[in-house]
Amino acid sequence: MFKIFAVLCVLVYPDDTMSSKMECTTYYEDINRTFRSEAICFEEAQAKLETTMRIFEESKFDYESIMTGCEKI
Repeated sequence: MFKIFAVLCVLVYPDDTMSSKMECTTYYEDINRTFRSEAICFEEAQAKLETTMRIFEESKFDYESIMTGCEKI
């Protein structure tokens, strides 16, 4: 079985410094979908990435990188 994950990286500006730093966080779906095959999981992960990127563009969300993938469980 496999599940989808996403790694989202954004620049953050800590209060105590004038410089930025990259902060990356791993996210999992709230609905906890699982897939029997890795190939189907990757197809769904790609679709999730496309949807998420469209939402980010529409809302002008500022991010450095986003990656999706599948993890064996």
